[in-house]
Amino acid sequence: MSKQFTVSVFPDNIDEIDYICECGTVNSKLPKPTSCILLIGGAEGETSGEDSATRWFLKRLDRGDYLVLRSPRIGRQATWICNHYRNFISSSAELAINSREAANHPQVMQYIRDADALFIAGGDQNDYEDFWEGSGIEEAINYLINQKKVPIAGTSAGMAILGDYYYAPAHQGVLSSEILNNPFHHNTKDIYYSDFIKVPIFKNVITDTHLNRIDKEHPEPRYGRLFGFLSRVVHEKGNQLPALGIGLEEGAFVAIDDKGIAQVFGNGTKEGQYAYFLQTNDAAPEQIKPGLPLIWNNNGQAVKVYKISGTPEGSGHFDLNNWSIASGGSWEYWFTTGGVCGFTQKPIDS
Repeated sequence: MSKQFTVSVFPDNIDEIDYICECGTVNSKLPKPTSCILLIGGAEGETSGEDSATRWFLKRLDRGDYLVLRSPRIGRQATWICNHYRNFISSSAELAINSREAANHPQVMQYIRDADALFIAGGDQNDYEDFWEGSGIEEAINYLINQKKVPIAGTSAGMAILGDYYYAPAHQGVLSSEILNNPFHHNTKDIYYSDFIKVPIFKNVITDTHLNRIDKEHPEPRYGRLFGFLSRVVHEKGNQLPALGIGLEEGAFVAIDDKGIAQVFGNGTKEGQYAYFLQTNDAAPEQIKPGLPLIWNNNGQAVKVYKISGTPEGSGHFDLNNWSIASGGSWEYWFTTGGVCGFTQKPIDS
């Protein structure tokens, strides 16, 4: 039976916290979940890849309590889990937070700390940064990751904030052409550094999602954007290497086990559902200055990338402990000889 509470933290009775348990009851047997991470590129769409990745994730829950965390309002993820994967869980609930005051509410912190698996939903990562960073929610999430060590999943904005470095734009998200033609474009000012969610395996990693999306609101794919983000990370680190990145196309699911080994789920189609693992290749950008095109060439080898196409069965092997042991995919170099016009993704074997 569902239960719901709403807490108002302002005198004008604005609703700032919503919680609903869609099915089940809190597990009294103290399950023993296994630590893992599931990264989701967005636009899941109830596909075969999503089903396989979800089952992989929920098996590590040990029939515990599944919690969806989001902003600004309750969604349908917890209900979807109840409808399709009831045998994997003891309960499935959602918690929506809309203010920093709400993010420090004791009941909010307790609901998160009691979870045996946490799913951070998509939405606006700027809301997550504004409302959650430096709050009780941040403390509770990091407790789940580093002390309780439960399964953690993030899709779209929820994936973006799991990186050690993360992009949370307050205004319009930057386009690939904008950051490549000017790495300090005003839409890049909201790149944050190592001050939020602490996932040990993502040290020095920045993430991006929806890499292949093109529509009226997203006129360009995001491959160059992620490359540009990585250049900024290198710059902000004072050219200390390495800097790392993970980017997902829509419909790609990167499943990382408790040993730090990643595989990729997807629908096995010929286009889309690729996961990309980026690493700097011993050289900082040759030119990274405000108002000037990014030059990061290093003889056509600026960033080394391993890409894996997801399948319903799970494909590939990428070791996030060393970023070198890999199989089931292919290596390529990304570089730019000058801005977006010089940006190239080149297979190493070509």
